[in-house]
Amino acid sequence: MRVTKPTRTGHVGHLAIDKEIKVVELDAGEAATRLVSGDDNTVGVPYSTLNKILGQMAIIVPCMNEPPETIRGVLMGIPQPCTIVLVSNSRRTQAENRYRDEVAILRTFCRNGRKALAIHQKDLVAGAAMSLAGMPEIVDSTGTVHKGKGEAMILGLALTAALCQNIQYVGFVDADSKIPGSPHEYCRIYASGFAVSGHPSPTEDEHVMVRVHWSAKPKVRDGRIDFSVAEGRSSSVVNHWLNRFLKLVWDGLPVPVTTANAGEHAMTMSLALKLRMAGGYAIEPFHYVDLLKRQLQFVATPNTSPAASVSGMERVDSYSESIASTHSSSSRCSTLEGLAVRVMQIQSANPHFHNETEDDHITAMWGIGLSTIYHHLLDNLSEYDDKMVELKAEMEEFVARKTGKIGSSMQPPTVYPPLETLDLPLLALQLRAASSLQRIHV
Repeated sequence: MRVTKPTRTGHVGHLAIDKEIKVVELDAGEAATRLVSGDDNTVGVPYSTLNKILGQMAIIVPCMNEPPETIRGVLMGIPQPCTIVLVSNSRRTQAENRYRDEVAILRTFCRNGRKALAIHQKDLVAGAAMSLAGMPEIVDSTGTVHKGKGEAMILGLALTAALCQNIQYVGFVDADSKIPGSPHEYCRIYASGFAVSGHPSPTEDEHVMVRVHWSAKPKVRDGRIDFSVAEGRSSSVVNHWLNRFLKLVWDGLPVPVTTANAGEHAMTMSLALKLRMAGGYAIEPFHYVDLLKRQLQFVATPNTSPAASVSGMERVDSYSESIASTHSSSSRCSTLEGLAVRVMQIQSANPHFHNETEDDHITAMWGIGLSTIYHHLLDNLSEYDDKMVELKAEMEEFVARKTGKIGSSMQPPTVYPPLETLDLPLLALQLRAASSLQRIHV
């Protein structure tokens, strides 16, 4: 694969966010055994590097009641070296057992040696395992993992960390993609992003996240496919408000964030274990929010810019305490603070086709995204900065105008502790007894 070279990087403390780069060649060949720079500000990632990274990567596919042909197509697109992790919340009743059908599809697909895991989100043993291992917050009153996309992704990560010791990278692919070529490209983008950032390397200690920006999200209009739609309705709102926040805290030149809501993303396993993660649809934008919260621990005195504080001004204990107290379930410490984190944003060549989403659902999605910024960034920093107060008020007015609800009534997302706080050996032992767990060549 060949991508353009990063041209600019924005910094907030130890967090580096690269300006979006693009895929310019899906197959760049095996020109050498290492990255090959072109004369046109591009970099080629050869087969050997891609396959080495993909062979150490798990792709988590959260799904719920998708048509069999859609599931089959998504699986078809995942590159052969990857380990597939299917986390399903599909119907599982005597009258209709969609999970059984999904497992059958997965087993058929893996008949020639592909590695895969599958588990049902509402498996009682899985819920008990997560609770015993140290995350009782993710379990509901029925004893199973809470419903929600974020919870499915967290369960998939926990399953991978507990049962797949060789996995160094983990990526996510939505189960609703209609074109098998799209998830195939996403996985290769993940590997290319890691390669461009310096992976795999035994001396590499930088945590890396790769986030995909679709080249287009086509719509059918007047009987024709319109490829001019470059940004989803929810993404456009969340990107806008996150960028407005970032303008106040950049340490140097700004870089636009185009991937706040990116469902297709990947990260080093070391980073996945250290991040706090949010439930439901808040999980994707909360990745940025959690990283920013960690970097903005050092804040300036009242009415001065938080950007200056990133360079090393005094620590304000009340702010640090407010981070910990926002949700007691997320207050357990991880060791991410002070370590370098790089976020790469890469635009795909393929468009992303999926079913049209209702307006109410889109409003709920961007509302959840904004709530992560409002409650976890603006609420904490507005006490120290007048510009944050203004931005918070403007967000409240926007939400009220678009939804008819009081902006300050936005519900905060549920936030879970980092997975590195779990007892992974105990989790592995407990999960092996889950009735829905399927292990294929793993």
